[in-house]
Amino acid sequence: MKKQLKTKLTKRQIRDLYELIIAIILDIPLLLGMIPSLSILHNQWLQLTFATIILFYCGRRYYINMFNEIFRWHLLGMNTLIGLGTLLSYGYSIYLIASHSSYMLLFETAATIIMIMLLGNIINTNVQRKVAVGIERVITLQVDQANRVDADQRVVVINTKEVHVNDILLIKKGEKVPVDGIVHQGTGYLNEAMLTGESNIIEKNLGDEVIGGTVNMGEPFYLQAKKVGADTVLANILQKVDEIQSQKPRIQRIADQIAKWFTPLILIVTIITFLCQYFVFHKGDVAKALDIAITVIVISCPCALGLATPLAVAVGFGKALKEGVIFNNTSAFEKINKIDAIAFDKTGTITTGELTVQQFLGDHTNSKYLYHLEKLSAHPIAKSIVNFFPTESAEITFQQFKEEAGLGLHGVYNNSTYQVMSYQIAVKKGFQNLLSHQVETLTVINPILIALVIDQTITNVLVLTDSIRVDASVAIAKFAKKHIATHMISGDNEGTTKAIATAVGITSYYANVSPLTKATIVESIQATGQVTAYVGDGINDLVALKQADFAIAMGQGSEVAIQNSDITIIKPNIFNIYKVFVLTKLTRRLIWWNFFWAFSYNLITIPLAILGIIPPLIGAIVMGASQLLVLLNSLVFNNLKVKFK
Repeated sequence: MKKQLKTKLTKRQIRDLYELIIAIILDIPLLLGMIPSLSILHNQWLQLTFATIILFYCGRRYYINMFNEIFRWHLLGMNTLIGLGTLLSYGYSIYLIASHSSYMLLFETAATIIMIMLLGNIINTNVQRKVAVGIERVITLQVDQANRVDADQRVVVINTKEVHVNDILLIKKGEKVPVDGIVHQGTGYLNEAMLTGESNIIEKNLGDEVIGGTVNMGEPFYLQAKKVGADTVLANILQKVDEIQSQKPRIQRIADQIAKWFTPLILIVTIITFLCQYFVFHKGDVAKALDIAITVIVISCPCALGLATPLAVAVGFGKALKEGVIFNNTSAFEKINKIDAIAFDKTGTITTGELTVQQFLGDHTNSKYLYHLEKLSAHPIAKSIVNFFPTESAEITFQQFKEEAGLGLHGVYNNSTYQVMSYQIAVKKGFQNLLSHQVETLTVINPILIALVIDQTITNVLVLTDSIRVDASVAIAKFAKKHIATHMISGDNEGTTKAIATAVGITSYYANVSPLTKATIVESIQATGQVTAYVGDGINDLVALKQADFAIAMGQGSEVAIQNSDITIIKPNIFNIYKVFVLTKLTRRLIWWNFFWAFSYNLITIPLAILGIIPPLIGAIVMGASQLLVLLNSLVFNNLKVKFK
């Protein structure tokens, strides 16, 4: 994909540049031929030769596309107007030569139109190439080879496509990580800048997740593959790039509908203009009437209208990608503008979700049951618990194991039932509590309590703590300035939830919330008339994400959450959500400015052309200038350094 994208753009640039140079060299004599003193350039056969080369060699694509629009696609568009305008000028000039007329030839008009269109194509390709650079950078993160450690501990170089889940890979210093996985042995120091927008080197220890495409800046370490092929974060990014490039936002679909009827309407207006000029305003003067009709066709070319949205969306998508944000659909550009409330799931969004076990209450001989139950779990907390306990040598096999979102783990061993769940839920269920006094006298601030229940009795309690993201309070303050209400939803108790909400500046919070109740809370916020976004990272956020008007998934969360979101934050950083609001606002502003210019241009210039105020050559130049302005707007936005602070 990388080679195809780069080669395609390069070949197009070379072809366009070659044809533009020829067109300029041959068009200059045609334009100078309008000067009376340069008699050598008035030679009609010389003008015919130069114009023929420019039109049918340099500009052949426009006539091929015109033919397709009329006879194959049955949808008249920009190429039809360009083709008809230039062919009328060219054909009428040949008629004047054949009839030995003294009227001024229009070869320079036809040639200049093609030359200006080629210039526009060059600039358009350059803008697209600059936009594609960001995408190319992501594509270059793909790794073709991996160092797999085989059963004999030998390192074998294989194709990345041959890597399987749970394979052990050696990641050498300076190498890109080929697939997603976890640190199996050693310590990795990863540069995630190309994926997340964060330039800091991130330390990865045993069990930590590593994203494919990141670069190991430290000593070699061993990685256990967890996601390969199309399941990796990088593969999903590239898939989203392909999907979003094939989608059209609503405003573009409206523009397409306008363009569908615009060309036939202009052709009707052109015919009426010619008839009025020939029979009323310039009676019998076919040259003057045709001159004005050609101007109407040329100046009406909807080039600016066609470029207004696609380029702006492409630039906006590319800039978001650089900040570690993926748009999962183009409608996100429109929906996000209407949001006036955001509900955050606490764990993994407001807080880091990287929990640390502070205390283990109860009989420590029960640790082996906790250890082996949590080893079977996919919940983010499980990793923290497993890492806390020393590796248990005796393997315990649980029967009837199941994991239910929001309710915890359940298994049977030696005819005893073992459950791991939130301490608050265990208390609500009325289980016998051996540790109530110890829990009540805890001095840990904002603890997360996990209970081990053996045969209906709370025998042990794990005390974990979660840290607040450093950027959370800054992001919440930014949303407040934008008059966007913020809410926090948590399954923790009232005290813990209130303390964290207060720390980051959120006044509206909900505690002791179950996964299904999260969606109900989102619905209640929507009932107040607020367009609501929901930010989550886990399976237990799925219902709430679907209920929300706009779904935001933190990128290292569950795959299901990401698939059901409008945007994905690759780096779990709340401030990146604020960045999305800023970038989409700028993108929408660019789209509407381009549209305003495109429509204003047509509203002003078409009447002037109908009245004969603008000659064909000036019409071609003005049309080219309108296209150029839209392209330059997009180029400026692409190079703009956005200040988010």
